[in-house]
Amino acid sequence: MTLLTRRAGASLHHQLYSILLSSISSGKYAKGSLLPSEDALADTYQVSRATVRRSMQTLEEKGIVRRRHGVGAQVIASLDADARADYPVMNLVGSFTEASELEILGFGFVPASSQLAAKLDLNVGDTILHVTRLRRIDGIPFRLTHHYLPEALGRRLTAEMLEQRPLISILIDIGCTPQRADNIISATLADVAEADPLQVDIGAPMLELSRVVRDPDRRPILVQNAFSPASRERLFIETDVTAKPAGK
Repeated sequence: MTLLTRRAGASLHHQLYSILLSSISSGKYAKGSLLPSEDALADTYQVSRATVRRSMQTLEEKGIVRRRHGVGAQVIASLDADARADYPVMNLVGSFTEASELEILGFGFVPASSQLAAKLDLNVGDTILHVTRLRRIDGIPFRLTHHYLPEALGRRLTAEMLEQRPLISILIDIGCTPQRADNIISATLADVAEADPLQVDIGAPMLELSRVVRDPDRRPILVQNAFSPASRERLFIETDVTAKPAGK
């Protein structure tokens, strides 16, 4: 049994809509197939029939399903223009596999929260630079990234420097050498802060990449939090299955 939970910015019907949309996008419910009945969905996710109907109504309004009395909701399309076969591939060092453009949505100095202070080895309230950038491909927003840097390093940067180039490259140019990055990739739902710039519904499934970049002395010099709609980006990881585990 999968339970949905009430949360700010993500109503139950939006959460269920996002789950169904993701299942259609992944091919779990192919074009021409029927979605589970309203009773079955209400039981599975422990929500009311009214919540299920609102989710189905949204799918129908977007032209993804057709509801027929006595038949159910039939998938008549996969997804809209977001469901492209040539999704860009997320690269953990920050670049894309195709041309893109950047927009600076925010550039300013703010006090460090407890979470950011811990990641940057600073004190709570210390000044840090917060930069927000939106990356687009062919006019479609693909990734929203928040960058956080210690004040001393941030004072060496300008908004103009960040308009088109990866931040890692800029840090190298100013003599600050990033050597390693700790990356955590997780799944989340779009909140109000991500939904608007990425042009997705609140509660839409998202990929979240959290990264702490360190210099050769292992000091943290950059924290990044990136959000990408799950329907627009994929993560590619290549591994050597013949490699022996360390110490073996």
